[in-house]
Amino acid sequence: MPTVALNGIDIYYQEQGSGYPLVMTPGLGDIAEFWSPLGDALADGYRTVSWDMRGHNRSSAPEDLSEYTQDIVVEDLRALCDHLGIERAVFGGTSLGGYTALRFQEKYAERVSALVLHAAGPGYRKPEGSQEWTDRLARSADKQEELYGRDNRATGKELRVGAPALAERSSHLVRGITGVERGVMAHPSFIDAAKIDVPTLVIVGENDKAYLASAGYFESKLPNGRKVVVANAGHPAALEQPEAVNAAVREFLDGLNLS
Repeated sequence: MPTVALNGIDIYYQEQGSGYPLVMTPGLGDIAEFWSPLGDALADGYRTVSWDMRGHNRSSAPEDLSEYTQDIVVEDLRALCDHLGIERAVFGGTSLGGYTALRFQEKYAERVSALVLHAAGPGYRKPEGSQEWTDRLARSADKQEELYGRDNRATGKELRVGAPALAERSSHLVRGITGVERGVMAHPSFIDAAKIDVPTLVIVGENDKAYLASAGYFESKLPNGRKVVVANAGHPAALEQPEAVNAAVREFLDGLNLS
């Protein structure tokens, strides 16, 4: 799969299938292959794009912390879509990737026909919650750099990030993961789901206690939303119960008037 120079870094991406584009972003510590089972399942009718976010695996990991912000990641995603000739698509992702899709929709609403949010949250409304989240990630980053060194590589398993099913396949520059934790994920601004005017599929594992509440929030506030709770699944439901998740996404996409 190719790597392309965009927005000042090299970005690795993969494509599967053909048809209307579905652009999916993995979460912290995850890699493009997180969405491979979904891409395979939809290949007969949809073009699924996934990528390694900056700081991850085969994409660049800049040295300067100022190059790790949510706004910059949104521009990475925009640049990748421009490179691939994707003017409008369904956008989504898991966890941090789902939040990135929400932020993309905030800025580039005209390019988003629908959203697929997998184990994602809306950010924090209260400053104290945002600060606690940011402090916890900073402590994690400190420990990772202490154990493995800022300029060395480590797997997701070693860093304790990403889905267990892929944790040994990744090779992250430690400074990339810690940059994402300290920068991209710091103080996530609250996104008002009531203002999202596109069809939205919300997916959450029944055992993903931390994100069941977020899924409930989206379900109650989205003007055009649908929630699917995946049985016998935790945070990486798409990998733990791929058939259920793939079927839910297929049903959702097939029900849209995509053009």
